[in-house]
Amino acid sequence: EGITILDIISTRMLGQYGFLAKVFSVMKDNEISVDVVATSEVSVSLTLDPAKLWSRNLREEELDNLVQSFVEGGIARVTVKTGYTIISLICNVLRSSAILERAFRALDSADINVIMMSQGASKVNISLIVDESSGAKALEVLHEEFF
Repeated sequence: EGITILDIISTRMLGQYGFLAKVFSVMKDNEISVDVVATSEVSVSLTLDPAKLWSRNLREEELDNLVQSFVEGGIARVTVKTGYTIISLICNVLRSSAILERAFRALDSADINVIMMSQGASKVNISLIVDESSGAKALEVLHEEFF
């Protein structure tokens, strides 16, 4: 719970190289740890774990400085969204498509929207990001579906 999403959209045209390198360079320069990542050619969405980020008690100041780094550098427009929960599904690599289908059907039947998702090539860990107000219900629904 307490997850912040940064939606970072390139200010440059489609197909420009180096966008992700610039994004992660800004994150490094600002000493901000990234948790979950979802990308496309011109945008990247990142979650920031409050346990890793806000231990210095500079939440708003750090976030403002981070957004300003992207804007001043002409790298991207950034939208900050707060109040999300990450739910991780650990699954068999050979069954991830079927598991995702079941998970999305179960969540949809409970009127829970997935705001963002990330799945690596290993397909072992799938992260679903939902609104914090739906987090507990999402866990109940998924537990009922799979167990």
